[in-house]
Amino acid sequence: MDKDVTKRLLRDSGIGVADFVTMRKNYNDDLSYEEASEKLGPELFIKPANLGSSVGVSFVKNKEDYDIAVKEAFLYDPKVIVEEKLVGRELECAVMGNDYPLASIIGEVIPKSEWYSFESKYVDADGAKCQIPADVDDDTMKRLQDIAVTSYRLLECTGLTRVDMFLLEDDRIVVNEVNNLPGFTAISMYPQLWEASGVGYTELISKLIGYAIESHKETSALKNQ
Repeated sequence: MDKDVTKRLLRDSGIGVADFVTMRKNYNDDLSYEEASEKLGPELFIKPANLGSSVGVSFVKNKEDYDIAVKEAFLYDPKVIVEEKLVGRELECAVMGNDYPLASIIGEVIPKSEWYSFESKYVDADGAKCQIPADVDDDTMKRLQDIAVTSYRLLECTGLTRVDMFLLEDDRIVVNEVNNLPGFTAISMYPQLWEASGVGYTELISKLIGYAIESHKETSALKNQ
């Protein structure tokens, strides 16, 4: 779940990510709003590096809110990401498997507020609309699936992961985050994406258990010192 390490691994492998700067609590690398906005633009996301569900995340447009947001993020993690705002569609792909991962069809999250906050996800029942499948052409669907699987492999994921991406106005695809423990209720995006791909909830659970057993067998067969 380390967003800093994830972004660096993906970026260095040629996968698009939002431009960002990392700050560490015990290092002398604090970044002022003026410095951050000069590098990343005036609208910024502040994120704890190792949390999901938008906990501790803030979206800011000025110095006052930026300073508050940085202090808030450091309450949750000693490492904080300052990230540029991207303008594009938020698309998600469910991936499962070990050595040969499979990608679901693509879904789209359409927030009703300015960004997909914790409140939009969990508090406001009408905070966002989920459209499955996303309204994209076949070529774009395939590109998104390929990038999701490539990211999965680059990060050496196993079992299950949801890859969240942005489709930008210039048609570029950028990986936003890789959620290695996505929500798994009946109304969560991960099982919904597989349901729409032809894999029902019960079958999906059985497949994931099978991948876990497969992974355990492989690890158990290794020679121990």
